[in-house]
Amino acid sequence: MVVDTTYYELLQIKSDATSLEIKKAYRKQAIRLHPDKNPEDPQAAEKFQEVGQAYQVLSDEKLRERYDKYGKEQSIPSEGFEDPAEFFSMIFGGEAFKDWIGELSLLSELTKSAELNEEEGNKTQESSDKNLLSHKAHDKDDDEEHRKEKLEKFEEECRIKKIETRKELTDKLINKLSLFTETDMKDDVIDSFKSKINYEAESLKMESFGLEILHTVGQIYKLKSKIFLKNQTFFGWGGLWWSVKEKGGVVKDTFRTVSAALDAQKTMEEYSKMQQDNEYHAKKEEEEKRKAEEEVTKLEEELDNIKKQQKEKEEENNVDKKDGKEKEDENNGDKKDEKEKEPDKHTAEDLADMEKFLLAKVLAAAWNGSKFEIQGTVRSVCDAILDDKDVTIEKRIARARAMRLIGEVFSSVTRTEAEDEEARIFEELVAEASKKREKKKKPETESK
Repeated sequence: MVVDTTYYELLQIKSDATSLEIKKAYRKQAIRLHPDKNPEDPQAAEKFQEVGQAYQVLSDEKLRERYDKYGKEQSIPSEGFEDPAEFFSMIFGGEAFKDWIGELSLLSELTKSAELNEEEGNKTQESSDKNLLSHKAHDKDDDEEHRKEKLEKFEEECRIKKIETRKELTDKLINKLSLFTETDMKDDVIDSFKSKINYEAESLKMESFGLEILHTVGQIYKLKSKIFLKNQTFFGWGGLWWSVKEKGGVVKDTFRTVSAALDAQKTMEEYSKMQQDNEYHAKKEEEEKRKAEEEVTKLEEELDNIKKQQKEKEEENNVDKKDGKEKEDENNGDKKDEKEKEPDKHTAEDLADMEKFLLAKVLAAAWNGSKFEIQGTVRSVCDAILDDKDVTIEKRIARARAMRLIGEVFSSVTRTEAEDEEARIFEELVAEASKKREKKKKPETESK
């Protein structure tokens, strides 16, 4: 019996709801009430905050227990409630998969490397400019050496961090597998183990790119376990064949990742060309407007002069018409020549469509890059577990069987049509929330 049901009512769940049901309910309500989806509702932010607070309490076992016993006032977190928008992006920003794939760092590492190259390149250029005055050519070599040292140091830090991450992931996966390997591994244990994994997968599938990540991890688990178990059979021929197949898959994945990146780059160049085309027309229109204004000014001055000299109006009008006609014909001729050379002018709708197309290409490239990193990490973890010579072959076979069971569950997870639509909207909100979060972080980083 709970003393207060307000939070449960906000999430539209029963007071005995499971943690998975609470999470699903919050996601559903957060999407429905998110301010970005309700710009005309002045109370949207307040409603969004309320469901966020409800989830912050009910998703924490200790806070939920205090809430059930004493009500809202006694269940406020000691550090206070998180900002609803910040909380939304933190909870659903990819953290849920951390125990399975670690923290994705490929894109951030590439960005950091590019920044170091650019930063040191600028310093080298400044130093080079000074060298022209001071004739100290050896300073340029020193700058280049310094740039290499910084890059090498950063790459070494990344390498060490990657090793540590994979060690942590290996230990975590071994603990997950132990729920199967440390038992008699009979049918009832298999069913119980798969049910537990399926329960977690049902939650993970609704995360941003959740279904894709589950399928990616699941396929690797199945393939790695199959290779290992086949290697334990007669001469290991089956394992050899699947190993060759795995290497072929790695080559395909590499090609797909590079192709997606090049495709995104090409689309970005096309979008940039469209913007440049419109800039050309904007400048041209501005120039034509300026010329027209000058022409008007000139005509006004001529009229003033005509009035001052008190010439006949009929002669003045004839002169104006004649001059105007000659100039119009001359301008039309210029326009005809320019039209053959000038780029197309694009409408706002064309640019908006291209922007959406570009976003899709960039997201595809980002996903392919992330998927490539995930595959490399998960493969390394599987190898560390299955090739561990400090463990008996029987134990490694048991681990391979458990890994195969997880792979089967992850690979078979699906979403309903309604869940697909919810996931699509959800991913858009997460992307927007994460973007806002990054913008807030940038000024803080720059000030430091």
